Amino acid sequence: MPQGRVGALALAGLALALLGSLASISLVAVAPLGVALGLVLGIGILAAARVSRRPSPPSPPERMALDVAAVFVRTPEGVIRYWSPGAERLFGYTAAEAVGRVAHELLRTRFMDGGRRSAMAELAQAGRWQGELRHRRRDGAQTTVATTWDMRSDGAEPLVVEASTEALALKAAEEELRASEGRLRLAQEVAEIGTFEWHPDTEEQDWSPEQHALFGTNPEAEARPTVERLVALVVPEDQAPLRAALAHADETGEYEAEFRIRRRTRDGGEETRWLYGRGRRMPGPAGSRGSIVGMHLDTTARKEAEMRQTLLIREVDHRAKNALTVVQAILRLTRAPDQATYVRAVEGRVAALARAQTLLTQSGWSGADLRTLLEGELAPFLTSGGAGPTVVIPSPTLMVPPIIAQPLSMAVHELATNAVKHGALSVPGGVVQIEWSVAQEAEGNAARRLHLLWRESGGPAPLSQPTRCGFGSRVLQTTVQNQLGGHLTQHWSAAGLECRIDFPLPGPAQP
Repeated sequence: MPQGRVGALALAGLALALLGSLASISLVAVAPLGVALGLVLGIGILAAARVSRRPSPPSPPERMALDVAAVFVRTPEGVIRYWSPGAERLFGYTAAEAVGRVAHELLRTRFMDGGRRSAMAELAQAGRWQGELRHRRRDGAQTTVATTWDMRSDGAEPLVVEASTEALALKAAEEELRASEGRLRLAQEVAEIGTFEWHPDTEEQDWSPEQHALFGTNPEAEARPTVERLVALVVPEDQAPLRAALAHADETGEYEAEFRIRRRTRDGGEETRWLYGRGRRMPGPAGSRGSIVGMHLDTTARKEAEMRQTLLIREVDHRAKNALTVVQAILRLTRAPDQATYVRAVEGRVAALARAQTLLTQSGWSGADLRTLLEGELAPFLTSGGAGPTVVIPSPTLMVPPIIAQPLSMAVHELATNAVKHGALSVPGGVVQIEWSVAQEAEGNAARRLHLLWRESGGPAPLSQPTRCGFGSRVLQTTVQNQLGGHLTQHWSAAGLECRIDFPLPGPAQP
């Protein structure tokens, strides 16, 4: 093979050998170039040696690297000895046009900082120089490149390997990296996710700003985080499980834990937060353990929702059992001369329960408006068009708690049923007036009692005080005394029945 061919291949091998070492310094930000250079790491150095034994062109991976990278080999004075395909593409000159020319004259190079003399002095002293250069392409257009010079003295003459990539590409990659990091940081802040790195064989950790914010610590005023400081921030009940999770992570490299912390609030108080953490050991240098890298996130909202759901399920179960108990009592105690009457009685009482249940469901089981509850219970007994009996409810609005609403609806249903059979709701022109008031049980006592008055007029005059207590009366008495914990008094006057009910009213006063 001609000597010139062998020399060109040797220079190509030298360029490849140096390309790998330069990648991590100046060209790593460019993804395609990094991939191409990765293919030739470890094989480039063999290229020149292989040429001397068995001359051959560069292998496909080597050729790919030379095609992607703008690499040329020159003397310290600038005379070009080798010109890669990548340099042809970037600068526009073919290898035939470039080899033998002085590089800075061919490319009309302008040095950004310190000039050419400063760059040459650093190259001579350190064997390497890095910086930005401005070249002019063959078509006259200017381009700014990030360049690395590397001095080699392995052959007959010292040579400089010059590897370049357009600075705009590097800067664009750097900007995208910064933007990506910014988006990640913003996502961590919004999602309240903190990251940490637990160094191997040590108690010390590095926390991100989001991690400090999550735990309520101040990185400026407090010591560097450690495992013990982490555990100390956790509520006492959760410290032992967290220690076990950390010990497991130290042994296996897998970290997972959920715990509560107490942290300071902006107003100087304290609050409890639920945190969930996961992490994994990263690969370390040969023969050593790597760091455990992980994150913590705030799961307080999810835990509170889970607890509310659990309480709701228990409450629904409790209320369902109570409703079934009442229905069983209705079925067991109802008496009637025939099946049709029995069915009507049972259906009416179960319907009263259902109406109260619907009213409470609409309010999210926060309570029921007493006026709406009474109107709902009495509506089935009234006729439309104003020809039948009427009900007057002059009292103000009052919200009653769920524990009161259902038994009170049962009591009103029994009063209405009796009024339809024997009292004011049995004839046109009959009137039922319902009034109520709330009063404290005693002076200085916060407990309150609800006083409810049921007064009938315009109906048939009662013959006398009933001598026998029917089922309806027993249900009314039992409901007021046992379920409401109150008192019931009934008086039959010439105008009609007057019933007074009073019972404790739990909860704060409602408008």
